[in-house]
Amino acid sequence: MTESIWGFRRADGSFGIRNHVVVIAAMDNVNPVVRRICDAVKGTVPVCVAYGRGQFGADLEQHDRVLLGYATHPNVAAALIVGLEPVTTQRLADAVAATGRPVQSLDVQGLGGTVQAVAQGTRAAAALVIETSGMVRVPVPAGELVVGVECGASDATSGLTANTTTGRVADWLVEAGGTVILSETDEIVGAEHALAQRAADPAVARQVLDAVARLEQLSQFQGIQLWPLGQDNIAGGLTTVEEKSLGAVRKGGTSALQQVVGYGEKPSRNGLVFMDAPAPGVENIAALAAGGAHLILFNTGVGNPIGHPLSPTVKLTGNPRTAQHFGDNIDVDVSGILQGSQSVDDAALALRGAMLAVANGRMTRSEILDDTEISISRVELGFVRHLREQAAGTSA
Repeated sequence: MTESIWGFRRADGSFGIRNHVVVIAAMDNVNPVVRRICDAVKGTVPVCVAYGRGQFGADLEQHDRVLLGYATHPNVAAALIVGLEPVTTQRLADAVAATGRPVQSLDVQGLGGTVQAVAQGTRAAAALVIETSGMVRVPVPAGELVVGVECGASDATSGLTANTTTGRVADWLVEAGGTVILSETDEIVGAEHALAQRAADPAVARQVLDAVARLEQLSQFQGIQLWPLGQDNIAGGLTTVEEKSLGAVRKGGTSALQQVVGYGEKPSRNGLVFMDAPAPGVENIAALAAGGAHLILFNTGVGNPIGHPLSPTVKLTGNPRTAQHFGDNIDVDVSGILQGSQSVDDAALALRGAMLAVANGRMTRSEILDDTEISISRVELGFVRHLREQAAGTSA
């Protein structure tokens, strides 16, 4: 892949394929303020959260890490942080400022309520949009892209068609020097050893196997089965978790696995990377975006419309019925593979072209229809404590 794309260069040397001003709620009780600010100012994107108060330890660390990832996302030109009180608000704003990304902040208590906060936030957000809207796109090697891959509402066609197509594009991008983030730990169960065999070194292989082992331990700790097939998966023809997993890993292509990162962590190596994050669509794309994915390739078997507000989400399907019945939400139709009218190579060329077009500014269906959402996963602190107690007992 030698193509160039047109992106917005950032001061830190990274680039974005969008130029958003993001307005971030540091905690859930200021979500209405964030929404009103964004309703008033074009060019802004709201990031609203479900928590942010009463969190501790690893749970709070993950929440803050994801919000910092959004404020410094390559597709974000500047950020406005909105919080209830000054301490938490300023902590996040200072972390953003330390990266060199333009940031402003306000707290609702300090301003005397929501009316004043919306008024001041509107002025601040408008100023940031004016300041950043003059940025122009410049040529950037397409091989610098970071792309997340995801599948949701999978069916019997997913592994055979769209996931395989995505895997071909992933291999092209890796060969060009780019980064592909494969994730969904729940969806590699039964296929983890095949993925580990592709690891660049034994330490990376062990990290993949450990991620699945932790998930199995969590299942035992909670006394539940974590991997039942969804009713839409069953209706779509999937029969076992292993079948689903073997199809899911195909979207990562065939290249060597270079690194394993945690939920919402940014890769430090190029190539294929695995992110240890839950499989549900909204939670997973929330993690991929926090990890710096410029865009996300999201295959859906029987239909899943959701995208991320900061990482444009390209929806593709290889199911002929979904391509027609769910067509308003589909960006790329590769159902010709199943019908015999399209080869996998031709489908991959079409997806590659769509990916580069979106990188150059073409909007996705989820962007146009505003089918976007964020949900940051919680950390089970009791399980974390259980693992630490186990480790202490082993070392003793």
